[in-house]
Amino acid sequence: MRNKIRKEFVICFVIRSIYTIFAAQNGRMCSEMNIRFEKITAFLCLVWLAVLDVAAQNITGRIECSGRGVKGVPVSDGNEVVLTDQSGYYQLQSAKRNGYVFYTLPRGYEPETSDGFQPRFWVRLESPDVSIEEVHDFQLRRVKNDKYSIIIGADTHLADRADDLKQFEEGFIPCLEKERVMGGKKPLYSMLLGDLAWDVYWTQNQFGLPEFMETLKRMNYDVMLWPVIGNHDNDPSVPPTQETDFLSSGPWRRIMCPNYYSFNLGRIHYVVLDDIYYKNEDTGEKYAKGVAGSRNYDGMITEEQFRWLTKDLALVKDKKAPLIVAMHIPATRLNGKDFSTTTDKLAHGSSLRLFDALKDFKQVHVVSGHTHYNYNTHPQEYPNVTEHNIAAVCAVWWNSGKASGVHNCKDGSPGGYSLWQVNGRDVNWQYHSMEENGEMQMRLYDMNTVRHFYSTDADMQAFLEKYPDRMDYGKTPDNIVQANIFAYDTDWKVEAWEGDTPLKVERLVAEDPFHTLAYDLAAFRKHGSAGKGSMSNRTMHMFRIQAATATEPVTFRVTDSFGRVYIHTISRPHPYSLNMGDKEEKMYR
Repeated sequence: MRNKIRKEFVICFVIRSIYTIFAAQNGRMCSEMNIRFEKITAFLCLVWLAVLDVAAQNITGRIECSGRGVKGVPVSDGNEVVLTDQSGYYQLQSAKRNGYVFYTLPRGYEPETSDGFQPRFWVRLESPDVSIEEVHDFQLRRVKNDKYSIIIGADTHLADRADDLKQFEEGFIPCLEKERVMGGKKPLYSMLLGDLAWDVYWTQNQFGLPEFMETLKRMNYDVMLWPVIGNHDNDPSVPPTQETDFLSSGPWRRIMCPNYYSFNLGRIHYVVLDDIYYKNEDTGEKYAKGVAGSRNYDGMITEEQFRWLTKDLALVKDKKAPLIVAMHIPATRLNGKDFSTTTDKLAHGSSLRLFDALKDFKQVHVVSGHTHYNYNTHPQEYPNVTEHNIAAVCAVWWNSGKASGVHNCKDGSPGGYSLWQVNGRDVNWQYHSMEENGEMQMRLYDMNTVRHFYSTDADMQAFLEKYPDRMDYGKTPDNIVQANIFAYDTDWKVEAWEGDTPLKVERLVAEDPFHTLAYDLAAFRKHGSAGKGSMSNRTMHMFRIQAATATEPVTFRVTDSFGRVYIHTISRPHPYSLNMGDKEEKMYR
């Protein structure tokens, strides 16, 4: 096409020149013919200049669906953002720094997929040479997906250790099919919020990002996956320099996808950010094979991302629809003294700057992982923002499942994920565990039996002696009943009864006794110690009541943000054991 226009332009120019010379020599000029030639020449000049302009762009291509171009699709290299034209063509002058080009999936479409789960919304560039032109086309397919479900999980930490691959295949993979069946004909998508693999084991166990993707393929992971980079997804072999953060995310950008990007599913706009500033500083220690530094990092969103984010959000027309921002490290925390929201350690004010960038949206949901426990926050200064920190798929790095056969997080939440239901602008969410009763939202404790165990079990006594900073439930007062409500939020209603007598419910900060059995004590009995990072932490979704007797049944009734009601009743005395949930009466409606 370009060569044809070039030839026509040259031919026209030659003819125009010959005609001008001939007319000048004969002393006359046909005004009508002159005007016609002037118009033709001007038109072809404009066309040729446009072609030259296209040729100056080093990344071009077309986005189409069923052979027809799709107009107005944002295309980016992580820096520049352009839109496809009426015929679906885009042109981009890229510095090629990030090594990729991607598009933002528009509403009403899905991308092609590889291996049944990898969305082909991006492509690696062929060369870092900016003088080399590249053409990259993308295919879309039409789909009705204003109504759908999306699984949002975090921290899979697959590393070929602690029977993690077996636990993942038998625990999480069946949940995909379960949620698909429960969703009926609705589309089902998934998102994993970072730490998909585990950097220190890339070399030790020869299990890194390529092996992670191959594992999903082997296990028939057949739900479209939108991945998020975590701190353990950075290359630990990169030595500390000013470029460490950029270079260490190189394997992710080459193997997984862009480390920050956006897409639309139905009416919801999703933004994925990389909030890991990887430093990998050398502290003089002896590091494992394949590790160049301490693998340390800051929680931080880079300036490059903020520049891109401004351009991306400017193209979102519906500011009243929910905006979902996904990243690994949470932007906020809960204050353990009064349960208020505090900004986390995102460096250089990234949390506040991020929330400022989102201020034009009526409803913003930040979804994050990293902590391996559940909590929800509502920054007072930003009433449009809610953060959902989601407990881990791996629970405590698969260690509790290995130690006791029970998959449990540091806050007592069962290992699991959050299931989001989307219908137009309406969204709702619910924590689902990987256990058989996946919609279970709480666990109840008869603290009389917990106290007896802590006071009389020799291993428990030895454990408390070794770890004196742990809570000693052997000193609990009479007739306390505690409830761990895993995904509690401040608009949830918590009620309790002893028999038919209503009781006052108090929220507290406390350890979960079940995780102590599932991991802490189980590991201590096997090894004489328990890994500190996997041990119970004090959670802020624990509640208690003071009962009058030691024998009357106690019922907790919890109503969540969407009016769903969960009722658990325990007879008393209630056992304290790994299978004590089998003794509870549960109701959900």
